[in-house]
Amino acid sequence: MGRRWQLSFWRCLSLGLLFAGLVALLLWLFGGRGAAAEAAVAAQRGVYGADEPLAEMPQRLLPGVMLLTAEQMVKAPLVDGFQSPIGTRSGALTYDAQPFGTLNKARGGHHTGADLNGIGGQNSDEGDPVYAAGRGLVVFSGHAGPGWGEVVVLAHRLPGDARVIQTLYGHLASRCVRLGQMVGRGDLLGTMGTADGAYLAHLHFEVIASRCTEAGQPAYAKQGVMNRLDPQELLTHYPAPPVPDPYTAVRRLRLREAALQQPEPTAELPQGTIPVHPTRFF
Repeated sequence: MGRRWQLSFWRCLSLGLLFAGLVALLLWLFGGRGAAAEAAVAAQRGVYGADEPLAEMPQRLLPGVMLLTAEQMVKAPLVDGFQSPIGTRSGALTYDAQPFGTLNKARGGHHTGADLNGIGGQNSDEGDPVYAAGRGLVVFSGHAGPGWGEVVVLAHRLPGDARVIQTLYGHLASRCVRLGQMVGRGDLLGTMGTADGAYLAHLHFEVIASRCTEAGQPAYAKQGVMNRLDPQELLTHYPAPPVPDPYTAVRRLRLREAALQQPEPTAELPQGTIPVHPTRFF
């Protein structure tokens, strides 16, 4: 009897250990799959998870935003500073009619940009020039939908940490830059407008910390300010040097050199006319 009892004890112990091992294996397998599933869900949340915690997102963002391409990320130029996009380089003769973060209950939340106006108010600044706040790559140039009018978005690389951010210029009446074009600080982007008559003329100016082109997104956030940055803080933290952007001067020289490579005009000219290549006046 004693031997039989010992055999039964060891059999039960062996079976118990085997069962515990199977349970541990199952927990490990299902736990790993659970972690993988959680990682997949996190990946599906999109790039906004890195920009703003989901709990602080004001609302579901509109579909259609596109990630900046690898080429755009590489081509985004390093800025030498930022200047006001309207008025003088320092923003003289302008004012901010609705500063960043202002609560506008009528619009449904906090303002995600700055509404810049000429000091005349009303529509006196309609048609005024809008300039690139910093050297940048055009990643959007087009009509962004109702309430937006024509919009231009530039990508920039910040000095120091080399982060890529974007500046958005909304409610334009016209645009004079194209997708993929490189522009210098202070270069003309377009003219101030009314978003197809939706508002009095002004420039809606945004600074965006994102890896997407976000033209047409809501300009008011129910909570927080999404992934927008304070435009005035950007201008203060990265002030433009008191000289024109060297990139613009170099580009003009290259254009002049390219034009000089073109053959002289061969059209017959009136007798007594001295033929002079027009590019010599560039």
